[in-house]
Amino acid sequence: MKNIILKSIGILIVGLALVISSCEEERIVYDPVSGQTLASFSESSINLGVPVDGASVEVVVTASTESDVERTISVEVDPASTATPDQYTISNSGIPAGEFAGVVTVQGNFDALPEEGTTQLILNLTDVSNSNDLTFGDETLTITLFRQCDSAPTPGVWTINMGDSYGDGWQTTTGNGGPGLTVTLSDGTVFEVGLCTPYEANNYDCTDEPSSGSTTITIPEGIESAEWFFPGDNWGEISFSIVAPNGNTVAEVGPGEGVAGPVEIDFCAQ
Repeated sequence: MKNIILKSIGILIVGLALVISSCEEERIVYDPVSGQTLASFSESSINLGVPVDGASVEVVVTASTESDVERTISVEVDPASTATPDQYTISNSGIPAGEFAGVVTVQGNFDALPEEGTTQLILNLTDVSNSNDLTFGDETLTITLFRQCDSAPTPGVWTINMGDSYGDGWQTTTGNGGPGLTVTLSDGTVFEVGLCTPYEANNYDCTDEPSSGSTTITIPEGIESAEWFFPGDNWGEISFSIVAPNGNTVAEVGPGEGVAGPVEIDFCAQ
């Protein structure tokens, strides 16, 4: 009986040894030189705010193997992209010899981007040259492009053109008058402008023209913000436009369009 048990134990030990030996033989060893290459974008989405002077982003592409020669990275624009070709420039780069990563550079064109909202550039990774048995991981990247504008006002002379369709000056909060358009700077300075009304004394230095007139304010260097506020339009007759130092109109309100509250300034145009 003991001999039978010992023989059984011996057979079991030999069997386990064979199984372990077999598992060790089937174990896959990663080869960073000649093994299969997995290529991938390092991220799946990027937000790219583009100021007036333009901006770019370097998109990293990784490969799981190295090569003794430089490898070219190839990408294509997905048909689902909403960005148009004039809104971006793609510069394909490569993975240097002996390295595992390279970049693709995407530059945004401020002038061609929509004045409001965003647009999407979708890139598909299609090839990394001189790579063994190439396969892909994260092969799609979405870049969201939008205009990025400095909210600090441009220093210099700003012009406010004012009108009144009835020709009797501005009546903002009452039938006889009211306050004017105010500009509050980050240093506490407050400007107030408007057309004088003949019906009551104005409490600010208004422009003495009944139908139309212009005035200016000077914003100094170092101002971080300027808040424009319109008090209202009692009779629906007031109009005005605001012109930045570069000559661009950054806000415009027609007769009857003036709603009491902050005036939205297009700082991208200043």
